[in-house]
Amino acid sequence: MAHGNINSGALAALSCYDDEQPSPDAQRNPDSPQRTSAAQITGQPQLVGIVSVPPPSPHDDGVASCGAIRTRLPDGRVRSFPHVDGNFAGFVFVSVGRAHGLGEASCEAIAAATSVLANGDQLQTILGDDRHLSVSRTFALRRHQIEPLVQDLKARLKTIPSFEIEMCGWDVLSNDDATRSFVVIPLRSGLEKLRSIVRAVDRTLARWRIEPYYEQQRFHVSVAWFAGVPQPNKLLQGPKETTTATWMVKTVHAKIGARSYNFPLRGC
Repeated sequence: MAHGNINSGALAALSCYDDEQPSPDAQRNPDSPQRTSAAQITGQPQLVGIVSVPPPSPHDDGVASCGAIRTRLPDGRVRSFPHVDGNFAGFVFVSVGRAHGLGEASCEAIAAATSVLANGDQLQTILGDDRHLSVSRTFALRRHQIEPLVQDLKARLKTIPSFEIEMCGWDVLSNDDATRSFVVIPLRSGLEKLRSIVRAVDRTLARWRIEPYYEQQRFHVSVAWFAGVPQPNKLLQGPKETTTATWMVKTVHAKIGARSYNFPLRGC
């Protein structure tokens, strides 16, 4: 879904998956939340009470044929990501951590969710610099594939002009295996332009036979998470408004292994 320090918080977790000791089991996308520097979900989970979005768990993306290792963590999260020696995990995203009004909108969303959810007291806040809009699934590359892919992304993304997005409202999403749920702020404007980013990224990833982004795209920024799924609640189905947050998208980011890459859009 930052522009802040993209190495901080959950994004820094990928640093464990470095050039010398690549281990996808030791890292995770910032869409996998943490209790301390909380992060958010990758991909498109199920929207509680409104629609069902069926894609697989974020950690099964791209290399599912290798066989996933599933581990239940002490805080209730489940890590499920194929472990393949020599692979480097990556994903592409737009950072929005410093979007104008996002801090206020996040506080409003978390406060509202806390008052509605039976387990609202278990919400773990996702810190500002970890907030983003995903534009790819999590994928895995071999070392020799990284630089050609980065150069291809750079060439495609530099042709797309910068644009403004707006985010407001809130909802609760659950991941596909019902191990985690998230309080999210949906994208309300700039959707088609963000889809142009996704299409460019998909074209690059297709050259390496990496699965494209989800067909049903529900762009959102996660601001808090909790283990499990919420109990049925009619209050979750009504209108949910917050302050509108705005951000000028000028750069797309990628994190592959321990390294971060920035891709300026046209004119930036």
